[in-house]
Amino acid sequence: MAVRIDVEVFGDSIPAAVGEAAARLLTDDGVGELELAGGGVQAVVRDGGAVFQPWVGIVDGVFTGDCGCGVIGDDLCGHAVATALTAFDAGVAFSGAATPPGAVPAEPERAEFLDAVRRLAPGRLAELVVGFAVRDRLFATLLLGEAGMLDTAAESGLADFRAAVRDASKATTGSRWQVPDVEAAGHRLAAEVEILCAHPATPTALDLVEEAILVWDELSGHLRDAYHITRTAPEEISEPLVGAHRDLCERLGLGSDEIAQRVNRLVERCNYDTMDVS
Repeated sequence: MAVRIDVEVFGDSIPAAVGEAAARLLTDDGVGELELAGGGVQAVVRDGGAVFQPWVGIVDGVFTGDCGCGVIGDDLCGHAVATALTAFDAGVAFSGAATPPGAVPAEPERAEFLDAVRRLAPGRLAELVVGFAVRDRLFATLLLGEAGMLDTAAESGLADFRAAVRDASKATTGSRWQVPDVEAAGHRLAAEVEILCAHPATPTALDLVEEAILVWDELSGHLRDAYHITRTAPEEISEPLVGAHRDLCERLGLGSDEIAQRVNRLVERCNYDTMDVS
């Protein structure tokens, strides 16, 4: 059941220092997009160089906050208050029996890893995260994104994907190429498009994905012709590319008419039904 919250009473209950901190965060546009969770709401909040994800909701009849900033006890921190005020302005309906994210039992396949994380000292955990980020570009991109350190103007993701598309378009040039060359080019496209989509969505990224779909459609014909010796089904590459196209269209907020036009143009130019994937 949704609960109506008296915003004025809520504001009066907040200590002055916390209210001032929340006001500063709101003035600095530090509260990100709201996300419903467990009957409450959470958001990424940027406070100077630090990033937090506070959750607020009504637990056992009490308006409660859960944030990793270090505030202990029943008091709400400035990050939680800023999130709450943003939710009030947005007209979010709060459940009368919410459950904080940390109170939800972990899925069996995640429980062991969560327990391991809790046992590690922060410094050691940081070393492991950094070490893995250095070795894995997708993880590194996701890490920077969660920390709010990816800029929409950054060219790294675009440059890497553009290079993959360019190399794929040349995979069958000359007379010495083999089917494994086509498969390798396709798998590289699939890997790079996942990294690309971990970056902020941009029109340029969408255009590049459309170019990649056309390049792969042409290459996939070679796999279909050599189906008896291939180890890769064309759909293994088509699906992540088309999925990335759908994802970018949604994140860019394109209208249904523009999306339909883009899809129809691709369908008309594809000779091997690359766009015909679920």
